Amino acid sequence: MESSAPRWYFVVLPDRDEAEALAERLPTRGTRTVPHASGRPWLVVTLPDEQIVTAEAGDDRAAVLGFSSASSAALREATGRAGGVEAFDELSHTLAGGFHLVASVGGRLRAQGSASGVHRVFHAVIDGVAVASDRADVLAELGGFPYDETALAVRLLPTLPHPLGEQPLWRGVEPVPAESYLRIGANGRETAVRRWWRRPDPELSRGRGAELLRTALAEAVAVRTRAGGVVHCDLSGGLDSTPVTWFAARGPAEIVAATAYNDDPGGREDLRWARRALAAMPDVRHRTQSLDAPPAVYEGLPQLANRLDEPTHTYLSAPRVNANIQDALRHSARMYLNGLGGDHLQSGLPNWEHTLFRGRPLLAWRRARTHPMLGRTSAAATVRGLLDRRGYADWLRTAALAADGARRDGAAGFGWDLPLTWPRWMTPDAVRAVRARITALAAGAEPLGPDRAGHAELALVRDGARVIRGTGQLGADADLPYQAPLLDDRVLEACLSVRREERVSPLEFKPLMKEAMRGLLPGDFLARTTKTGGDPQAVRGWAAHHTEILDLCTASPLVELGFVDEAALRRYNRPQPGRMPDSALRPTVNCAVFLRNQTRERFVAPARAATGSGT
Repeated sequence: MESSAPRWYFVVLPDRDEAEALAERLPTRGTRTVPHASGRPWLVVTLPDEQIVTAEAGDDRAAVLGFSSASSAALREATGRAGGVEAFDELSHTLAGGFHLVASVGGRLRAQGSASGVHRVFHAVIDGVAVASDRADVLAELGGFPYDETALAVRLLPTLPHPLGEQPLWRGVEPVPAESYLRIGANGRETAVRRWWRRPDPELSRGRGAELLRTALAEAVAVRTRAGGVVHCDLSGGLDSTPVTWFAARGPAEIVAATAYNDDPGGREDLRWARRALAAMPDVRHRTQSLDAPPAVYEGLPQLANRLDEPTHTYLSAPRVNANIQDALRHSARMYLNGLGGDHLQSGLPNWEHTLFRGRPLLAWRRARTHPMLGRTSAAATVRGLLDRRGYADWLRTAALAADGARRDGAAGFGWDLPLTWPRWMTPDAVRAVRARITALAAGAEPLGPDRAGHAELALVRDGARVIRGTGQLGADADLPYQAPLLDDRVLEACLSVRREERVSPLEFKPLMKEAMRGLLPGDFLARTTKTGGDPQAVRGWAAHHTEILDLCTASPLVELGFVDEAALRRYNRPQPGRMPDSALRPTVNCAVFLRNQTRERFVAPARAATGSGT
C-alpha cells in the first residue's frame, strides 16, 4: 500500500534567493505561485481557485486561503492602508468563514490560522531561511527533519492536556499557537510569534448570545454555499448538523441532506428527528442510508492510504468518512458540510463549576450535584474539588507524577483537565521519557484561560479542532471540501460571549443552540434532549476486526521504537463479548496508521528512542 501525498496545502516564502531554490523542490502538480514584487515566489499554494483570494497594493500583498467573506477589493484596500503586518489583526476579527491569512508588507511576512485551531500554521528554518506552511509534514519533508521520538510517544496518551497536543512531531518544525500569527522579518530569517486573538468576555445573556450565534452561523454557512451547485449536508437530526443544514437551505445551492440509521436500539432516532426538522426545509432533497453500509468501526484501517500530518482520532473514523465523501461525490456534490464541533462548543464540563463557585457558590453547587458526568462523585469529593486552588503548571506537573496505567474511561472532575494515564502496554522506557517531557513542559505551562472554565472550554475546542482539521485533509485527498462551520472563529466567539451558566445547563440539552434556532426550526424538533451514540456499532466492529487492528499496531514502528510492548498490547485488548476495547487503544491505532502512512524514515533506532532525552 502506498500512502497519498498531501493534496491541498500552501507554503509561504521570504523574498530571498534561497527561498526561490526551495520553491523549486516543491511538487508542481496543481501548484499556483503568487510572487513577491521582486518576482521571487512568495506563496506556493495547491488549493482550488475558489479557496484563494489575493490582492496587491504596490509592493505589498495579502491572501486569504479557505472559505471566507473576503473579496479581492476589500483585501486590496486593507493591504493598501496596512503599513505593517500587525494591521491585519482587525481584518482577522471581522471576516466570516474558516481560513488562513498571509500577508507581505514592507518585506515582512505574516502567516496565521484560526483561533479555534482548525486552521494551523507551522514554521521551520530550511537552507537558512524561515518557511511557513499549513502542514507540518510538508515542512518536515522539505527540510529533511527527523521525528521527535518522545513527542510521538506522548501522542499515545488517551488525553492530551495543553500543551501536549501542540508539541511538534518533527525536530525543527515549530507550531504557531492558534491565537497567534507568525511574523518573518525582512531578512527572511528572524521569526516572532504575535498574539492577534483574544476571547470575548462571557457576559451576555442567552438571548443576546443566541442572536449572535444565529448571525455567525448563517454567515459561516453562506460563505460555503454562495457558489451554488450541489452541497451535501450531514443531517443527523441533532442540534449541530440540523442548524447547519437549515442555513445551507437558505442559500443558492441545491442541498442534498443525508441521514443514516439502522435497526440497533435507538438506531432510527436520528431519522425520526431529522424528518421533524425537514418540515422547515421543503426544498432540501433528503436521502437516507444504512449506518451499516459504510465500513464498520475498525474496518478498513489496514488499507487506509490517507496521509495526515498528525495522529488524531480522524484516522479511526477515516474509512467511514471516506465512504461518505465518495457517496457525496457520486451525487455531484461540490461541498460537504458537517456538524462537527457542535459538541465541543455546546457541552459544558464539570470544571466550569469550579470557576462559577468563586462568584455564585450556591448555583455552582447545585449544578455540580446534577452534572451527568459527576453522577458517582460524593458530596465530600465535590467540596474538595470546588475548593482546590492549584494553578495550571502545578496541576500538570502533579498529573504527570501521579499518572499510571489504570483504566479510567470517561473520568472527569474539577481539575484543569482529565487525569493523565498511560496505556497499559506502554513500555517502562517510554513512560519515563514521556513523564520527563511532561514534567519539563509543566515548568513553563500557561493555561489557555484565566481560570479553569476559561481554560477548559478552549482546550475542548482545540481538541475537537485537531480532529476536524484531519477530516478536512481527508476531504482534500478527494478534492471535496469537508467543512465544519460550527468551529469558525466568529461562531466560536458568539458562544464564548455568553455567560457559562446560561450557555450550558446540566439539565437541558444545548440550550444556546435551541434559543438560536427558535422560530426557525419546528418547536417539536427543538424539544430533542438526546444524542444517539454508536457503541453497538463499535462493539460489533471490534469483534469482527480486532485481529487485523492488533496486527496493524504490532507491525508498526511503535514496537520497533520501543514505545509499545506487543505482548501487553494483545493481553489487555483481548476481545470480550459485548464490550469495546480499552479507550487507550484508540490513540495507539491512530499513531500506528500515522507512522505507516508517513512513509519517510524519520525515526531513529529503538535504543536511542528508549534512552533519549526526556526534554
